[in-house]
Amino acid sequence: MELLVLGTSAAYPGAGKACSGYLIKKGRTHILIDIGTGVLSNLLRWLNPSKLQGIVITHLHPDHFLDIYPLRYFLQFDGSTQSPIRILAPPGAEEFITQLVDKEGKRKFRELFQFVNINDEDHFKLGEIELKFQPVSHFIPTYGVIIGDKQLVYSSDCAYDFLLSSLAEGAKTLLCESTLQGRMSSGHLTGEQAGLLAQEAGVKRLFLTHFWPSLDLEVFKKEAEKTFPGEIFLARENERYQLE
Repeated sequence: MELLVLGTSAAYPGAGKACSGYLIKKGRTHILIDIGTGVLSNLLRWLNPSKLQGIVITHLHPDHFLDIYPLRYFLQFDGSTQSPIRILAPPGAEEFITQLVDKEGKRKFRELFQFVNINDEDHFKLGEIELKFQPVSHFIPTYGVIIGDKQLVYSSDCAYDFLLSSLAEGAKTLLCESTLQGRMSSGHLTGEQAGLLAQEAGVKRLFLTHFWPSLDLEVFKKEAEKTFPGEIFLARENERYQLE
């Protein structure tokens, strides 16, 4: 399995970067996890989006789904998909996202995308990739993602609580949000908290992501090193990683 990072910024894309987006590849299966601002541009470097077997939208904050709008135009005018791409998203996502388009736009969305609700501990298999979902603590309904046999666990956006340990427990790789530095938040993690989660869950290696764009990335890593003794990586746009 392979992880290709397409976007790592929180809230807005830093210069030359993109908001949340991660392409997971196994064999001929390609799954996109989140599709924030700028993700489509990076995805087009690596894959024709028509070849996606599915897209996961972990929650309905704009930095995790906004590029679905330009993706619609790519698929409509330059794509070659034979059937709608499945969008696994929280309940109500289709209605929420298509508020911004007219009647014809809604029809096109239905032609190009098939929205499927994800609920607590739902399980899906798309091609060769198995996905499970677990709710995490955030400002709105949000789901962490378990990929394969915990080859990769993605925290999405979340606050620190005891449920996170069960999500990440035993993961080979944890892709974890690390939005803030020093101060705590009710809806996001610091680098130090991300490291503590990885340590408590017995994770083999930790990838930090979802960085506030104006903050120094190396500080996130130094904070995580205080609480996690294992391998720590800063996720970076357009880098590829092999997963065990």
